[in-house]
Amino acid sequence: MRLLKLSLDDDSAEEGCEEIFKSDPALTAELLLLSNSAFYGRRTHVETIRHAMKLLGLERVRCLAVTIALRSQMGHGERPKYLASVWAHSIAAAVAAEAMGAVYQSPGLYTSGLTHDLGRLGLFLVQGPDYARELSVEFAGMAEANAAEQRLCGMTHCEAGALVAHGWGLPESIATCMTNHHAQPRGTDADPAVIVWRACQMADSLGFPEVPHPEAPPWPSLPPMLRNRPELEPETLWDEINRRIADLSG
Repeated sequence: MRLLKLSLDDDSAEEGCEEIFKSDPALTAELLLLSNSAFYGRRTHVETIRHAMKLLGLERVRCLAVTIALRSQMGHGERPKYLASVWAHSIAAAVAAEAMGAVYQSPGLYTSGLTHDLGRLGLFLVQGPDYARELSVEFAGMAEANAAEQRLCGMTHCEAGALVAHGWGLPESIATCMTNHHAQPRGTDADPAVIVWRACQMADSLGFPEVPHPEAPPWPSLPPMLRNRPELEPETLWDEINRRIADLSG
């Protein structure tokens, strides 16, 4: 929560980030391990959080730290298979959002994509195995899955996401993505909420579904600025997502 609330535009952002890591040695150890992984191809050995921030950048360090923290709750260790699929979908949406954000020169969208489904984790923590079992069956579409959540929990995961974001005091940009990633948000193609909405669809189409489908949904229609870009080709994104999942699962 403290990392998500941290404003990267603040002059004291580096000191604030470093203080957060000082309070959590386990998180620090994992971040340094990941920073030194072959995935990032670093020739210089990263030995401190400050060193990681200089080499990777503050936004990337925060993204990795939030990813590690969420991994402890979803798709790691003995967690149910359902949460592993939610975890994979979150990584896939984060990678797609990051790639689209780079086109629009909009940083920070990896984190927004990664956290867009936190409402599902909230419902799971309340309902436990019942929620995992009910949401592990195939659904014809998201409306049917939302109806199942409403019946079981009295709310959808998007509504739960709004409550989580409000309760934690998360930034509005992240809260909007947690709440509006299924109905197309208002705004331009470059707006973070619109990008995460599209990234969620891309993840589903690439085989990292938010809920099981009888067959993968079609590739979403992209605005002109995102078309014919090699980094946004389905095969390229699929490879990148799988590399990221493999590296983060270690």
